[in-house]
Amino acid sequence: MDRGAFFLALGALAAGGVGGYVVRDQGMISRDTPVQAAPAVTATPVAAAAPTTPLPVCDDTTGSPATCPPLPYAAEEGGCSPVANKRCEDFKASFKPRVAEHAVSCLTALTGAQKCDANRVNLCGHEALMSACAEPEPAQAGANATPDDLTTRCQQISQSCSASTTSGPSIRECRATLAGMTSVGRDRTADCMRTHCGDKGLIGCEALSEAK
Repeated sequence: MDRGAFFLALGALAAGGVGGYVVRDQGMISRDTPVQAAPAVTATPVAAAAPTTPLPVCDDTTGSPATCPPLPYAAEEGGCSPVANKRCEDFKASFKPRVAEHAVSCLTALTGAQKCDANRVNLCGHEALMSACAEPEPAQAGANATPDDLTTRCQQISQSCSASTTSGPSIRECRATLAGMTSVGRDRTADCMRTHCGDKGLIGCEALSEAK
């Protein structure tokens, strides 16, 4: 075999050997090796959103105030004036049921000395009023909009304070105070504010049955 024929045969063998392989993914695999299919992706089910629990409705019309604290001993026997008992009756008549329930519960928890302190007793009523449900303000409908009961009463209180040259409470502050009261309590507060806007103020006049 001459040299030319030898190299021609050798080249044919080399071409056949190389042709038996292909390069895939930077690796040498046989043309006869089956290609593995990509694994199927299973979709993960999305959990359904938990149902939203509605917020409880604020309602001051339900409640049962406890019995008022008993009358104390007479002052000459070491007791004090029956301020706690009198204010307890005011709270029951002037506050909405749930608000009155909170106020009376606060009174019964006071110590003997605290029941003799008018400021501490009145604080029970004030804290109960501040926890009362807010009454929604009327929607604004122009200059002819009809104000609700709270706005009307608070405007009257503001006018009473202006007549006595005393800066009265804001409408918002007044509404927050009167919201937890019955009509009786709102009347009592307004009557007190006519003459005591400057010295007692709104807090001191809260549901006060006798404006002195």
